[in-house]
Amino acid sequence: MATYVLFGNGRVGVSMASYLEHLGHAVSLISRVQGVDNPSECEMLVKNADMIVAAIPDSKLQNWWNEWRAVIGEKTTVHFSGAVIIDGMYGFHPLYSFPKYVLPIETMQEIAFACPLGGPSFGDVFPFASNPNFEIADCDRARYHALAVLSGNLVGYIWNETAKEFAEFSDMPSEKLLENYLTSIVERFVEN
Repeated sequence: MATYVLFGNGRVGVSMASYLEHLGHAVSLISRVQGVDNPSECEMLVKNADMIVAAIPDSKLQNWWNEWRAVIGEKTTVHFSGAVIIDGMYGFHPLYSFPKYVLPIETMQEIAFACPLGGPSFGDVFPFASNPNFEIADCDRARYHALAVLSGNLVGYIWNETAKEFAEFSDMPSEKLLENYLTSIVERFVEN
């Protein structure tokens, strides 16, 4: 059993914390507010942890690392960004679109993670996790992340905009009207 401090209680953070606890690890989840309001308590948690995990927005990751690096020291530290590369941290990007609720363990176990080329595997850093994982070289991370965004976020945006327009065609809620159609698109993708 390992002891983790996980910074970030957003969509990825709460699901990862739940997953790690399910795997038998001890997890302390630190929110942005806790890090600011109770720094000495958070520092003590970091000093007593085996590993540090940052589930925070890409745009805030470097500043967070600059602020906490001295406290973290040589502990293994990972982040979940797909595009950001930070010296001294391993990037493990979940290829998944996280909801606002905590994901079921069965779903968490199936999520593939992009791991650093030549670095530790997902299971090395998160013992007992059997998630599929694949390696991405630093020079390919921007391309990988762009593909993930295009295939997920862009498509999601287009579907949401389509739903707004389809609302004009029927009294049925557009999400109900489009659900079967959009599901069939995913099924054809899997089929092909």
